[in-house]
Amino acid sequence: MFRKTSLFIFITAIFAALIGLSFLARNMFFKAAPKTLQKTEIIKDFPFSAANALKEWEEKVFKGKVIYKIEQGQTLSYVRAMSDKTASALYYKLKLDAKKKDPVISWKWNVNKFPAKKAKESLEAENEDDFAARVYVIFPAMFFTNSKVLEYIWSETLPEGMIGTSPYSKNIKLIVARSGPNKDKKWFQEERDIAADYMKAFGRSCEYDIGAVAFMTNTEHTGTSADAMYDDIKLGYKEVK
Repeated sequence: MFRKTSLFIFITAIFAALIGLSFLARNMFFKAAPKTLQKTEIIKDFPFSAANALKEWEEKVFKGKVIYKIEQGQTLSYVRAMSDKTASALYYKLKLDAKKKDPVISWKWNVNKFPAKKAKESLEAENEDDFAARVYVIFPAMFFTNSKVLEYIWSETLPEGMIGTSPYSKNIKLIVARSGPNKDKKWFQEERDIAADYMKAFGRSCEYDIGAVAFMTNTEHTGTSADAMYDDIKLGYKEVK
């Protein structure tokens, strides 16, 4: 019950903060000129290369704080997320047109340790709803009960491409973007067509614009621990040919 209430508060708090923002105000969030990369107009880029890169992100604590910190590897810097019986998310408010344009998101991630689960892994089970890595795309509506969320997860056992409904809300759809235990501790890059995923998950075109992006590692249900890394989150639009 605690987690369900907290998640509801987290999502609705973002929705409430975004209601009333006009599409013309988008430049308030994006001061740099858009750049083009691989036929994609990049609107917002999070390289996590600076030591204070997380200061622009806000945190919502569900149950204890996950340790999110910038670390330097041999060839890149990244956010490391370490959860020990805890759940907290980092989110960033922004504005992307999802009704008239074709938004896309890409990111890199790596998992060192998955939560230990006793039951068979499921997208819709509340009692062990822990995942090593999650990335959220949030679509706020004027009436928050109509708002939608796409949640991309890295599952240890569920098949890639599987779609399920969150145990907390029918308006939150989970998509298995990556599957497997990652024994070699490799980095993987994901590129997702948000509009196409929305259609698959909800059975209709995007009804609302994107209002926030978030990521989270959590282990409060299993009472175990998890260790994941995130890097190079990009959001933008597919270029029209």
